[in-house]
Amino acid sequence: MMDFDIEVNSRRIGVQEGETLLTALRRNGFKVPTLCHMNRFTPSGACRLCAVEVEGKRDLITSCSHPVEAGMKVFTNSQRVIRARKSLVELLLSNHPDDCLYCQRNGNCELQWLAEEMNVKERKFFGEKNRQFPDHSSTSVFRDPAKCVLCARCVRMCEEIQLVTAIDFISRGNTTSVNSAFLQGLNVSSCINCGQCIMVCPTAALLDISHLEKVQAALDNPRKTVVFSVSPSVIASVAEHFGIKPHKGLGDNIVSALKKCGADKVFGLGFGCDVNVMAEAGKLKDMLAEGSKFPLFSSCCPAWVRYVESFRPEWLPGMAGVRSPQQLFGAMLKAEGIDAVVPEDLFHVTVMPCVGKKFEASREETTHKGIAEVDAVLTIREFLRMIRTHGLDLAHIEGEPADQAFGPGSAASWKLGYTGGKAEAVAAELHRLSGDPGEPFKFNVPKNFAGKRESRVKIGKDTIGFAWVSGIAEADAFIENLLKEGRTDIHYVEVMGCPGGCAGGGGQPISRHPDKPRNRKKICQEMERLSTEVNKNG
Repeated sequence: MMDFDIEVNSRRIGVQEGETLLTALRRNGFKVPTLCHMNRFTPSGACRLCAVEVEGKRDLITSCSHPVEAGMKVFTNSQRVIRARKSLVELLLSNHPDDCLYCQRNGNCELQWLAEEMNVKERKFFGEKNRQFPDHSSTSVFRDPAKCVLCARCVRMCEEIQLVTAIDFISRGNTTSVNSAFLQGLNVSSCINCGQCIMVCPTAALLDISHLEKVQAALDNPRKTVVFSVSPSVIASVAEHFGIKPHKGLGDNIVSALKKCGADKVFGLGFGCDVNVMAEAGKLKDMLAEGSKFPLFSSCCPAWVRYVESFRPEWLPGMAGVRSPQQLFGAMLKAEGIDAVVPEDLFHVTVMPCVGKKFEASREETTHKGIAEVDAVLTIREFLRMIRTHGLDLAHIEGEPADQAFGPGSAASWKLGYTGGKAEAVAAELHRLSGDPGEPFKFNVPKNFAGKRESRVKIGKDTIGFAWVSGIAEADAFIENLLKEGRTDIHYVEVMGCPGGCAGGGGQPISRHPDKPRNRKKICQEMERLSTEVNKNG
């Protein structure tokens, strides 16, 4: 219901009292550029690119932070507005590196898009550029401050959604920059390696630490047997990226592509997902038998584990302590071997939707006698870059089934690709371990998508409470209240560090479309349904 009308470019539109001008303009189909604006965040007006002209006002106003007013006459594309926006882009480019041809975000850079839209054809402003130095210290996230446009999106994501504040603004004036505390590297900061800062960065100021080079070196080494393991959530994300409809052999194209790139074996990570779920369900069963009042927290998300270790060590007794599917599968591969290959010559690469898995693979606990359980981790972005380099058309390649190491993954392994899925999988496994075989398993899922969830499951004579949250801020607030209130009705809490779970992970293809995680979740659920049908039919 609209409260009143305003005039925009000589057209009347309905607006709601209290909403910002930018929200009203975009809802009515007016394109207004921004760099700093993010949905569901309070406006900052940092970039000024959303400036519009309002009749009766001397200066241009930032539409992202200005509320609508009755009787407004707005001009979004007057010559004054266009000149101002173009000058702002030119000023940003004056302090930006001229290396677009070599930049990973070339073609997917918001500053590059704006320069094209504003018809910027040459450098207008010259002067000494601020000296900035790249930060390669992290095992997951690479920072290049020279490409930062001070939009504050990474700062706000890190502080408001992830509660970490590993990076922030320092200095002032034309020496302002985004950096970690005391100008030290991210490796000694409070960073939890979730990669959500990468997902919101408009340029290449933040990227994942690339493992492509060492993967290619291993593929070129005749002494190495290179094996890949691919997470089910990766298959769903790649299908969503290329617009491929779910079908029974959805992952076969990825297997074929990796084999054409030089992989000796390609495994699905579903078996590792199943082992992880069974282990956590076993832990939960033991905890319930002991009568523990502390809920059990999932431990498969490396960002969540890192957050608890750094910020909430008092919650460590509640952590399941079960290795993630990536590390479980890697440990089994290196222990059992492949075709009599010694562990030293076995190079294990995982393809994951998560930047934090690079950090997890580098932890001291995951290396034994100098042999890592996982030698390299490719994000989905890196995987897509690799197949482009090899000239492969994933949408039309002839697929082949994955190799088998320890057995195929179950249909439930697809549940780990989105928030709430693992809680349901653990509940189903606990029901199998402890429940009455004749009693039907029922897991009620709330219909709304965002925020925390809870479900009660009847197992035997007991009712077990399951909860799931995604995003560190949501998780921290929920668990703190859970413990403060002394609630005993929640026994297991699934936590995923990224909003939406792995479907919104820091290694996903970069896009500002809000429906991407939802679409990936739907594909995972459809693939679970198809896999269940295959298992029933033998």
